[in-house]
Amino acid sequence: MKVLITEDELGVAQNLVDLIEEIDSGIEILGILQSVKDTVSWIETNPAPDLAFLDIRLADGNSFEIFEKIEVQFPVVFTTAYDEYALQAFKVNSIDYLLKPIDKEALQGSLDKYESFYNKGHSIDNESLIRAILELRSIEQVKYKRNFLIYHRERILPLSVDEIAYFYLSNEMVRCCTHGRDKYYVDQSLDKIEGQIDPKDFFRANRQYIISRKSVISAGQYFQRKLKLDLKPPPEDEVVISKTRSSAFKKWLEGS
Repeated sequence: MKVLITEDELGVAQNLVDLIEEIDSGIEILGILQSVKDTVSWIETNPAPDLAFLDIRLADGNSFEIFEKIEVQFPVVFTTAYDEYALQAFKVNSIDYLLKPIDKEALQGSLDKYESFYNKGHSIDNESLIRAILELRSIEQVKYKRNFLIYHRERILPLSVDEIAYFYLSNEMVRCCTHGRDKYYVDQSLDKIEGQIDPKDFFRANRQYIISRKSVISAGQYFQRKLKLDLKPPPEDEVVISKTRSSAFKKWLEGS
């Protein structure tokens, strides 16, 4: 079996590869892609895989967009950290899902499903697939993440979004700081995180910081009509909002 993986969290992708190899060392990984754009390009220029694992949320959009840009003629397993997506719509014969963190038993079930349907000559039910995607896209627009997976002392732990004071970029690595002053590494870009959290509760202050409303103590006038934020817990760097973002920040802070 030849498998394609689209996953922009490298740690998650490697975990999936390791589990696949544990289950069947004969499965060939054709590639690990990180975006909608790269996946579409790969499908257009390579023979179809036997099976693809697609992360729903990617840095440049979500994997549902792949099906809008190109015809997909192979079975798909969506991977997601959102149990809201675990709908009956996934149970058509051309689509399946795995909830993150992916475990070996669940992965085995998806591979068994592939063997059951596709090795017996079943064709892909494209109409059911598109209906499922349309339903999921309509729900996806209003669902936000409740937990993030964080890495702490060689362990992966769920951290509630409510506990996070801000996300920030430090030495080219994304971290989060909790209201209790704990700091953790997050294996996602700030751009991707921004699309997964409720904009009523979080604001993209600048390229380095996404802040929680609960973390804001005050905002003071700064050079050239910028705003300098006083946050709790105190951040490693000054958090400054540009003049062009100041108006949007004020509206967000007052709940407008």
